[in-house]
Amino acid sequence: MRIEIKDLEGRDHFVVPTVMITEGVHHGSQGPVFYPIEELRQSVPFWNGKPVVVYHPSMYVSQWAGDPAIFNQQKVGTIFNTRLDGKRLKAEAWIDVERVRRVDQRVLGAIHNRQMMEVSTGLVFAGNDQYGVFNGKHYQTVAHNLKPDHLAILPDQLGACSIADGAGLVRNDAWEEVFIAPALVF
Repeated sequence: MRIEIKDLEGRDHFVVPTVMITEGVHHGSQGPVFYPIEELRQSVPFWNGKPVVVYHPSMYVSQWAGDPAIFNQQKVGTIFNTRLDGKRLKAEAWIDVERVRRVDQRVLGAIHNRQMMEVSTGLVFAGNDQYGVFNGKHYQTVAHNLKPDHLAILPDQLGACSIADGAGLVRNDAWEEVFIAPALVF
């Protein structure tokens, strides 16, 4: 798989393979939550067109990415071609070359060096208190009716569904083989 540069709205974008989240128990802001595969499947069409930001918006102005201040401060791209692949919610993060240079050079470096970087899904869900165990991990809530808002890139933080759990920017089935087309200039 390649990281290519493609045109979007008259601007160059890196098209970066990304695993946003996997089925499983992930310990985020609402404690240990189980994300069932069927709920991830139902969310697929709602991810396309959502913004990719550096850090979650709540760190700055608003907890929602659909705020002009967030677009100006943190937005570096857009999610497209979301799909479920086995137990993983995968997508292409279309990263605006000029925006990422201005917003966070570490993300640009990760793309250039083909190094995975942590990500985190910004979403809301209807959860019910339902205690259980999935793959040896205890949970206290099951996520239903996922409503995506954004995908956050976390240059120096750990995502609730981390690289160790199977998620990440610059990741695909054989992430070691991800490379940038040689014509790219940084």
